Amino acid sequence: QTRRSAKERPTYTLSSSDEEDPSKEIGVTYKSTRSAKPVGPEDMGATAVYELDTEKDKDAQAIFERSQKIQEELRGKEDDKIYRGINNYQKYVKPKDTSMGNASSGMVRKGPIRAPEHLRATVRWDYQPDICKDYKETGFCGFGDSCKFLHDRSDYKHGWQIERELDEGRYGVNEEENYEVSSDEEDMPFKCFICRSSFKNPVVTKCRHYFCESCALQHYRKSQRCYVCDKQTNGVFNPAKELMAKLEKHKGEEEESDHSDHADDP
Repeated sequence: QTRRSAKERPTYTLSSSDEEDPSKEIGVTYKSTRSAKPVGPEDMGATAVYELDTEKDKDAQAIFERSQKIQEELRGKEDDKIYRGINNYQKYVKPKDTSMGNASSGMVRKGPIRAPEHLRATVRWDYQPDICKDYKETGFCGFGDSCKFLHDRSDYKHGWQIERELDEGRYGVNEEENYEVSSDEEDMPFKCFICRSSFKNPVVTKCRHYFCESCALQHYRKSQRCYVCDKQTNGVFNPAKELMAKLEKHKGEEEESDHSDHADDP
């Protein structure tokens, strides 16, 4: 024989909506304002107040005004040992009667100035040059003073151009000679006047004529005067450092061009 234990199970009854208390029911009703006015302020926000800064009852000006009021109440009384906040300690020395010391105005008081309420700041970042192209290139514009573009002939670089050169490492690396205006006297030859070949250890005379060192010494044995202008040299031949630098630069440019030509060839 097997034994079975039967436990009493709770019985569940489904309640109908008729048996519920009607006072506990939730009902929602909507009612129109019966007005054709738009939602929001009547002036459509034309007189909206600037509310992005600190609230007026918590900013520096409100704290100062409350402190002034408390100081007026405590003036002439003994210390009652009541803590009124870090800004409201009793002051036994009255500030000088100046606009900075006692005025409650936000324009003359120390501390953060309260921003104007009815001022809307509109900011536009203008990255457009808006320069008159005709005036910049030619110095003349047919519109004259009525032209809406800027009449400017300056050659300053824009900010984005300077930033690009900084990123690429090209900013400020231009040589000074690129901005120098060379005259005819400063033009340096690439061949010796005596041997008509490339310079070897170039030297320069007082009259700014360039020769090879060996050519200049050989000519000096025959005549102490310059080979080109026939002026007295007094045996002074200085190393032509500027000419050597230019020759090295010219040689480097030629080598770079040769390498680029060989690289382009299939």
